[in-house]
Amino acid sequence: MSASALLLAYVQPTSPADEPEFNRWYDEVHIPQLIERVPGVRGARRYHVADAQFAGAPAPANSYLTVYEIDSENIADTVAEINTAMSDGSLELTTTLDGEVSPPVMHVFQPA
Repeated sequence: MSASALLLAYVQPTSPADEPEFNRWYDEVHIPQLIERVPGVRGARRYHVADAQFAGAPAPANSYLTVYEIDSENIADTVAEINTAMSDGSLELTTTLDGEVSPPVMHVFQPA
C-alpha cells in the first residue's frame, strides 16, 4: 500500500535579474525532470510569497515555495532518491538558484 506525503521546498533566485531564467528552469526543466526521474513524485505546484501577510509575522527568507506530491510505497526511499538525484547529476541544476544567501529549505509532511 502506498503512502502520500508533501515535500515543501522554499527557494530563492540569486537576484531579481536572474528571476526570469530561474522561473523558466524551475517550470520547464527541474519539475519535469524530478517527476520523470524519481518514482513516487507525482506532481508539483509553485507559489510566490503574497504581499498580504499577517501583522508581525517575520518575512520568509525565500520568496518561492514548491509543493511536491509524493505517492510511494516508502516515503523515506523516495526522499533518499530525490537527494541522490540532486547530488549525482541526474537533475540539471542552475546557477540562478540561491544556494548561499538564502539556500533552499526542504521539509516533508505526511497526513496526521
